Amino acid sequence: MGLHKLGWRRGRAGLGLLVVALTALAVTGCGGGGKKASKGPSKAEFTKQANAICKRHHENTAAAANKVLAGGGLPNPRQLGKLALGTIVPQYSAQIKELTRIKPPAATAGAYRKWLADSRATRGKVAKNPSLIPNPASFKSVNGEADKLGLSRDCHIGIG
Repeated sequence: MGLHKLGWRRGRAGLGLLVVALTALAVTGCGGGGKKASKGPSKAEFTKQANAICKRHHENTAAAANKVLAGGGLPNPRQLGKLALGTIVPQYSAQIKELTRIKPPAATAGAYRKWLADSRATRGKVAKNPSLIPNPASFKSVNGEADKLGLSRDCHIGIG
C-alpha cells in the first residue's frame, strides 16, 4: 500500500511529516523507556549472561584439571603450579575481563563491582601462591559474594 493511500501527501511537506513521525517513533520506541532502561538488565538476564561466561571458563579449567588428576592422586606442587599459571589464572582472568563488560542490575551494581575487585585480588594471590587452590577456605569470601549475587558455582574459584 502506498503512503499516498494512507493520507500522506507527496512532496517535501509529506516527507517532512514522515521523518518527524519516524523520528518520534524511534526515540520513544527504542530503548524501552526512561527509568527501566537506566536500571540495567533484569536480575534474570544478568545472571544468565554472567553464568554463561563463568560456565565456559569453568569447563575449560575443569578439563585441564581432569587431565592433571587423571591418575587419581593429588597433583604435586609442580603440577599444581603449572595448572594454576597455565590454566586457572588465565581462565579466571579472562572470565573477570568478560564479566566486567556486562552491566548488572542497578540494585546489585555495588556488590558486583566489589566481587569483581575481590576476584582480581584473588587472582593475584593464586598467581603468587598456587598452593591456595586446594584449600576452599582461601576462597570462602569471594565465592560467598558470587553466591549472594545469585551466580552459579561455575563462577567460584578453587575447589569446593
